[in-house]
Amino acid sequence: MKKQLVIFIGLLTAIPVFGQHEKSPEAACDCPSCTAAASGKKVPYTLPGLQDLNEPPPTHSVEGAGVDLDEHEDCDHDPDAHAEHDHVAEESEDDDHTGHDHGVEETGDDDHDAHAGHDYGDEAAGVELAEGMAEKVGIKIHEAEGGTIAKSVVFPAEIRLNRDHAAAVSPRYASMVRQVFAEIGDQVKKGDILASLENRETMAVYTVAAPLDGTIVAKDLAVGETADEDEALFEVADLSSVWVDISIFPQYRHHIRKGQRVVLIASDGHSVETTIKYISPLVSTETRTLQARCILESAGEDFTPGAFVRAEVTVQAGKAAIRVEKEAVQVLEGRSVVFIADAHGFVARDVEVGLSDRTFVEIKSGLEHGERYVARGAFELKAEMVTSGLDPHAGHGH
Repeated sequence: MKKQLVIFIGLLTAIPVFGQHEKSPEAACDCPSCTAAASGKKVPYTLPGLQDLNEPPPTHSVEGAGVDLDEHEDCDHDPDAHAEHDHVAEESEDDDHTGHDHGVEETGDDDHDAHAGHDYGDEAAGVELAEGMAEKVGIKIHEAEGGTIAKSVVFPAEIRLNRDHAAAVSPRYASMVRQVFAEIGDQVKKGDILASLENRETMAVYTVAAPLDGTIVAKDLAVGETADEDEALFEVADLSSVWVDISIFPQYRHHIRKGQRVVLIASDGHSVETTIKYISPLVSTETRTLQARCILESAGEDFTPGAFVRAEVTVQAGKAAIRVEKEAVQVLEGRSVVFIADAHGFVARDVEVGLSDRTFVEIKSGLEHGERYVARGAFELKAEMVTSGLDPHAGHGH
């Protein structure tokens, strides 16, 4: 029994070694074991009790390898197939590269064409208005011509009572006030009774009247009060004529003269014209300015005494070869422009401005004599250009 057990164990040891290491190009016989061995396959165990050895041993994966060694051994790498794969890859790379270069060239051509089509010097890219729109927005076309430009300076000024058209009302004697018939702001005529008084010495009653046509601007009396002869009971002034005292800066003293034209501008924008009647030879110790005085006749409510106004005085005048209305010059992207009228509409053109006054602006360059420009309605054209997204450089060769 022991001898049989030893033989059985020897068989178990020898069979696997024989099946794994003996490689024969041809089968020794036609039994299943020899056939399998000749084909390079593992020899199956056919003896009773050894069938479980036919199961493949468990594989142990190598961490990070990611490759099955058995499967890699069984993988059949065909050299021709590998070469074909490399050739296809090379062709693919060549095709991709060629297509990429072609696409770049086409894109560059398109950009060049697009840039070439954007012509900043195209005079036809002006603002075109629908029929009747120019008249509706009030556009006026003038021809450029020369004229006089007067440079002006604005000075501060104050409206005062015209003392030549104002008078105070005082008692004739030391008196006591008996009755009062007028109040501040009342319009009176010359000879209207203003109050009655009683002479304190004779107890005689008498009245005082308005010395001129005008408005009562001051009142200093009440019933029962006493008043001396040197006290002013009322002050009446003709407010249709007022003084305008202008503070002239010392650097302009040689530009101001008697009879010079002055434009007075009220706080609400209303303006009137007058002339200088008087210039003080002294500099004020308080304001360090010279005082020039105008007399404004038929002054309205905007020029009542006590009001501060602006006085615009011409300090320099000259002849301009080309001048346009002040409204015609607009600022577009920081540049002074004038809209030129042509067959394509209206084109903004850069201009260089010089002296200006309340009405005109001198054009030093950018506009020729006789050219047709927009004298009124330029602001509306500028708004149309901005809202329509038109190129503000249109009409200027770049």
